[in-house]
Amino acid sequence: MTAAARKVNAEAQNKIGRRDVGETKLFQRVFSLDAPKADQPRLRLLEDDGSDTFRSVHRGAMAFAEGCYAAIRNPNSHEDGLPELPEHEALEQLAAFSLLARWVHAATVLTV
Repeated sequence: MTAAARKVNAEAQNKIGRRDVGETKLFQRVFSLDAPKADQPRLRLLEDDGSDTFRSVHRGAMAFAEGCYAAIRNPNSHEDGLPELPEHEALEQLAAFSLLARWVHAATVLTV
């Protein structure tokens, strides 16, 4: 799982051209509803039409990414002696990172 988390992080960093921020902070920034700044590009899954849907999708993507790193990646990377996950749970966790990777791949980079 750690390898999947690292790969999604690296793909997001490469997409926005920043290597100085990663994981939770990276996704908080790239899916932020704030306008991009010179050194802070955004990823957009939808065009900003001012709708609740636009806001919901990006807030949800941010929260989902935070959850993936906090609840899946961090325990797997920082805790020794965790029991091996049953196959179906490991596949579910992998699917979560797969979905996040798809969103990163499909997103448009918004810059100043």
